[in-house]
Amino acid sequence: MSRIVLIEDDLLLAENTSLILTLNGYECFVANSTKDGILLIEEIKPDLVVCDIMLDSMDGFDVLRIIRQEKGFINLPFIFLSGLADLTDKRKGMNLGADDFLTKPYSSKDLIETIQARIEISSVKKVNAEIETRKNAIDVFYQISTHEYLTPLNGIINFGTLLEEMISQNDLTDAGSIVKAIQISGQRMLRVTRKLLWHNQLVNGINPWGSTSKSKINVVELQNSIFSFLKNSTTSQFDFNIQGDAFYLFDFNRDSLEQMITELLQNVIQYSDPKFEITSDNYFENEMVVLTIKNHYKGTYTMSTSMIKPFYQAHYSKDMNGSGLGLYIIKEWVERQKGSLEVNTYNNTFEVVLKVPASLS
Repeated sequence: MSRIVLIEDDLLLAENTSLILTLNGYECFVANSTKDGILLIEEIKPDLVVCDIMLDSMDGFDVLRIIRQEKGFINLPFIFLSGLADLTDKRKGMNLGADDFLTKPYSSKDLIETIQARIEISSVKKVNAEIETRKNAIDVFYQISTHEYLTPLNGIINFGTLLEEMISQNDLTDAGSIVKAIQISGQRMLRVTRKLLWHNQLVNGINPWGSTSKSKINVVELQNSIFSFLKNSTTSQFDFNIQGDAFYLFDFNRDSLEQMITELLQNVIQYSDPKFEITSDNYFENEMVVLTIKNHYKGTYTMSTSMIKPFYQAHYSKDMNGSGLGLYIIKEWVERQKGSLEVNTYNNTFEVVLKVPASLS
């Protein structure tokens, strides 16, 4: 059963339209204001939206703009209802990404046929997009397999062989450094494997972080430990400076938060210019914990929030180092916490702003 969100402030029309949709086999969710409509779309993740143009504090165009640009529903079918057959309105709606218009009063037949057509077109687009994503994933996996899997795997095997020889010769002088190298290679393989498993769950509609326990977390202490760990487990040279307030969070799973911040910092460190510090500024504002991480990067590339998607990397393919899933995974995790992730590049600066709802007690 396809799910439809109807945003209409005319209560009688909303009730009648909802009844028509229900009788024709659709599951209809009704909002009588723009604010409730946007929240409903985020919660329901419908197959299609039917929205009046003339609404309350915002109009239907504002709803469409927010849904498309800020909330990430790029391909969600969106049909406008309008009391005026205005060519200017139609052009404006189409420019914002509307899929169709229905002029009031409309017949039940026109409503259902328009919805059916748009859902069918959307289904074809989804299938094509999934095929393209899988193809891209396979291409990327082939490109990263040598570097991301075989290199650390060979390292584990070779270092393990060397350690075995040292034990047989009763010479453990460098055993500690060899064990550490094995651990680093294993952690590298675990990182990329975990991201691929998470991506597979997300593609299949499963929340990888759905059932997790929560604990007390010192944000500055957590970041310091992650930075120290990364400094000791990578060949990249970097210095870091953690700014802002030291405070405790009480409504996060430590493992998940640690994994996401580690992933974020690894993305930041990877192309950092060692001549500049990596800075992390954290503070609590409006019931949100805010982390702003910046670095100066080497090379030339452009990155923004809208460009984050599976298996995408902003660098040239010859520089590819990783699965391209890092920022995508972080963004998915943040959105499931009802937060946001913003990424920008400017003047050779890479900036990430992570915001998630939190409690300090």
